[in-house]
Amino acid sequence: MKVKHLLGIFGMLALAACNADIEPVEQSLVPPKDQIPAQWAEYMRALGAYKQSEHYMIYAHFDNAPEKVVSEKNCLRSLPDSLDIVALKNPLSKFDRQDLAGLHEKSTRVLLTADCSDSATAVTKVDEALAAIAADGLDGIVISFTGTVTDAAKAAEAVIAGKFGALAGKTIVFEGNPAFIAESNREHYDLFVVDVREIPTLFALQSDIDYLVNRFGIEARKLVLATTFAATMLDESLKEQAAIPVVGRCVMTGGPLAGMGLYNVNDDYYSPTVNYPQTKAAINLLNPAYTE
Repeated sequence: MKVKHLLGIFGMLALAACNADIEPVEQSLVPPKDQIPAQWAEYMRALGAYKQSEHYMIYAHFDNAPEKVVSEKNCLRSLPDSLDIVALKNPLSKFDRQDLAGLHEKSTRVLLTADCSDSATAVTKVDEALAAIAADGLDGIVISFTGTVTDAAKAAEAVIAGKFGALAGKTIVFEGNPAFIAESNREHYDLFVVDVREIPTLFALQSDIDYLVNRFGIEARKLVLATTFAATMLDESLKEQAAIPVVGRCVMTGGPLAGMGLYNVNDDYYSPTVNYPQTKAAINLLNPAYTE
């Protein structure tokens, strides 16, 4: 009986609270650039200088433009300031466009992916991407190809390479099976992203790098090794480790290479223990902050 009585009292209090008038409170969110404009300008200058300097780059995949934005993990503005390149899966949404200026202010290059794995639609996909890049002022394109290289794929690749004149001054990246790119067209590409998620050991990874450099003639300085936060790899002592630090060390000792790529960067991005700190840790591993 006492429990029922207490529940009744709580219910009446809740109803009373619901019926009470709520005084509106005005809130004004002032971003750092407006709070401390001089310091912000100096930070942007230093950030731009860092990205123009010689360093190991961090390249991230971002599955943008979801049907519904559920949190900051879906927003481009949440990416780390020191990220060099973000490769978008989809054309920009209206929310992405709102964030684009902020990324450019931080000297982050924003690329759009064209999946050319289907030879029948490859050229159309590139045309659509080029139109979106021009319309939104993006910084380049990622040509993606997985699967077997057929005669139809070779024909599509030749047509695609002829369209790169529209990307003068922008970044051109290839991701996938490098056999798709004709030897005469490899010079068009600034970076080659290598998916290393399924490579089991550091030794196998080093062997794959040697194969790409010696078999396909891809310059080591153009290679980006891409993995995920969840992936693991056996290190030089055959001990299972998180893949990111193992891959990071390989980037620094394997050529050196251009840098490291991170897949699924916006999955669970705001977890205090997962993607956000691990992205920052990867950046700090390859480019430790200078301290006196």
